[in-house]
Amino acid sequence: MKKQRFNGPMGHRMLQHLALRRSMGYIYQGAEYGLDAFDQFLGEHFPDCTTITRLMVTEYLDSTRHLQPLSRLGQLTIVRQFCRFMFQFDTETYIPEKGLMGAGKVQVKPHIFTVEEITQVMQQAMKLTVKANKILAETYLVIIGLLWVTGMRIGEVVRLKVQDIDVSRGILYVRQTKFYKSRAIPLLPSSTRRLLEYLALRAKLGYANESNAPLFINSRGKPCTISTTPKTLKVLIRRAGLITREGTIPRVHDVRHSFATRWLMDIYRSGRDPNIYLPVLATYMGHANIANTQVYLHPTVELLATAGETLRSRIHAKRGEA
Repeated sequence: MKKQRFNGPMGHRMLQHLALRRSMGYIYQGAEYGLDAFDQFLGEHFPDCTTITRLMVTEYLDSTRHLQPLSRLGQLTIVRQFCRFMFQFDTETYIPEKGLMGAGKVQVKPHIFTVEEITQVMQQAMKLTVKANKILAETYLVIIGLLWVTGMRIGEVVRLKVQDIDVSRGILYVRQTKFYKSRAIPLLPSSTRRLLEYLALRAKLGYANESNAPLFINSRGKPCTISTTPKTLKVLIRRAGLITREGTIPRVHDVRHSFATRWLMDIYRSGRDPNIYLPVLATYMGHANIANTQVYLHPTVELLATAGETLRSRIHAKRGEA
């Protein structure tokens, strides 16, 4: 049975808060889970509460000590926004100060995948065999390939439908993604051909290629989901034997970081000014502004060497002109 959500003392107000935020253009999916957790905590420890107090907030945050500091800071932000919403109904509402838990620190440094490493992950995908479902390996091969060549978010890939592929123009449409932004992603001819091959396999195995049908099929012959697909990808990365410098398994989201860093490397190698092309990358990746994109750019040793060589060449060129 599916657990009923927002059935605690503040559940109805939280639903109002979510509806208001979404009307302003925010998807707020992560906040929904965070608010539900806070509501469950209130229901268990303060079942009759009508006003949010400092004690309620601090005890809830104390119950999240098992999370990473940055995740806990995210929980504080979610609760703080909700308390500000509640203040209009009850001026006795406690609004948490921003420094309640101190500064959050990023604990995970993105792993920049190499071509060899992503190939090893794809080789593990080829080993996925389920007797009742012959499409599973191909599903994950195409998913990994799209993550690598487009830098899409895993949620965007999983939610793709057949109608989102324009094979005649070589364009992939990402609809209603983060902040309700949609975008068109141009594909290389090789990527378009790969998607056509996957569609042909779907049809051959009896899966409907109707326009509104989910694109990717899992081991049960049903649409892939955002709850299980990243877990399977994580297993493939682990089986490939990939380890970060910190001794952990690389995250699926690190493929997106790798795409952006690889793109920056290509810009430097071409001799173009990266500052001019950053808005293009921001649009391609579905970011609201360049600042969000810059978070994904990481100075690898190879990138620094290329940037340094570019700078030296420009300096020598100016000296020659003088």
